Formats: sequence, structure tokens, C-alpha cells
Amino acid sequence: MGKAPSKSSLTRSSPVGPKALPLPIFQKLKDKRVVLASASPRRKEIFAAADFHPEIVPSTFAEDLPHSRFQGRLADYPIATGAEKAMEVYERLVKENEYDPPDLVISADTVVIFPPEKDTVEGGQYHGEISEVLEKPINKHEQIRSLSSMSGRQCEVITGVSIVYPTVEAPGFKVQSISASTLVQFYDNSKETIQAYVDSEEGIDRAGGFAIQGLGGVLIEKIDGDYNNCVGFPSSAVWRWISELDSEGVFDEAWKE
Repeated sequence: MGKAPSKSSLTRSSPVGPKALPLPIFQKLKDKRVVLASASPRRKEIFAAADFHPEIVPSTFAEDLPHSRFQGRLADYPIATGAEKAMEVYERLVKENEYDPPDLVISADTVVIFPPEKDTVEGGQYHGEISEVLEKPINKHEQIRSLSSMSGRQCEVITGVSIVYPTVEAPGFKVQSISASTLVQFYDNSKETIQAYVDSEEGIDRAGGFAIQGLGGVLIEKIDGDYNNCVGFPSSAVWRWISELDSEGVFDEAWKE
């Protein structure tokens, strides 16, 4: 499948500006069609912090993979979900215009796991408990329950990041994924503190029921890992990873002029 001689009028990514770190990968992506398969304003802000502005095409994938399928390896859940989101967007855009497929689709899925699986395995601090994926709370009661259960303890925030890029071989694209993990230690928060946070109406739309970058920061004592991962996109790890793939020639066929 080749591109037509003329490009569409769709805006390309604009990765390099006066404040951007001139990484080689940013320079290489400057004139490529890079798509972020997410409607998350937090992820968009993290990209913008690097002065990288991809095309935004939110995925319509239902994000309904059964958690039971990943029991014992819950870290694979956001990787699988992120991959489905990226593939859905890539295939949809190709169907819309086969002569102008994306050069790169990037997706991410962030989940909270409590307790961390390292603590529930045999020999772990909470062996006997069952680690769960905490989704966005369906109501304030569930949000209070989640925050109360994590009070004084750790949860694990995992983001699965997937990329899709075109290939000659069937099915016409390839998917690669990585994940990042951050341990979040909560203060031993009182019922009053948790209730006040829930009443602020923040966190009801976030996995685990809290937003570390907002008022939710007052609930958290410390983290071990990437802060941006907690927000929704581990940018440093992702750009290093994509740069490594590029140096290995992974994108040579897809991005040849």
C-alpha cells in the first residue's frame, strides 16, 4: 500500500519549537503523521510540554477486556488495552484514506492496581489478599471505598503504551508496547480528609479515584517512579524507547521518503 503523491491537508505533528529539546527522534517525526489515540487532556499536556503536538484521534475501543484474563499478571491489562486502542485508530484512519495512513499511532492506558501484585504473591507483605485493577469509580461511595482501602498503603500505577506503524507484511501494520510502573504511597488519611477530597468532585473520572497532579496530591506521601506515569503518560521512557527502536532501524521501511 503506497501513499498518493500528494499529502492530505491534515495537520502533521509539530514537534520542534523554540523551547523543544532537539532530540533526533523529534526531528525525524517533524513531518510525519503522528496520531495520539487518546482524548485525555493530561496526555495532550504532557506531549505539549515537549512542544510535540500530534493529531488527536480518540479511540472508540470499549476498554472492556475482562480483568480475570490477566489475574496474576495484571500489568499486562493496560498493555493489551492500549494496543487495542492503537489498532482501532490506525485501522479506522486507513479505511478513511488508504493513501494517507498514519506514520505512527501512539496510545496509552493507565490503571491502578491495589494492592501491588508484588505484595500479594507468596512471601509478599499482603500475601492472601487479591490484587485488583481499580477503574474509575462509578460513584462517590465507591471512590470513598477505594481511597479508604489505600489509606496508609501503596498502590501501583501502571501505564501501557503501544505504538502502531505501517508495514508491507500483512496485516499492514505492526504493534509494539512497553509499560511503566510507579508505586504510590498514601498517607494514613482520616475519614474527614477522604470525604473532603471526594466532596471536591476531583478524581471521580480517574482510575483509583484520585488525581496526583491536583488536590489528590495532599493524600499522597511519596512516589517511587515516574510522576508523569501517574498522570497518564511516562514520556521520558517512551521517547527513549521510540528512539532506540528508530536507531535499530525498526521504522526504516515505514518512514522512508
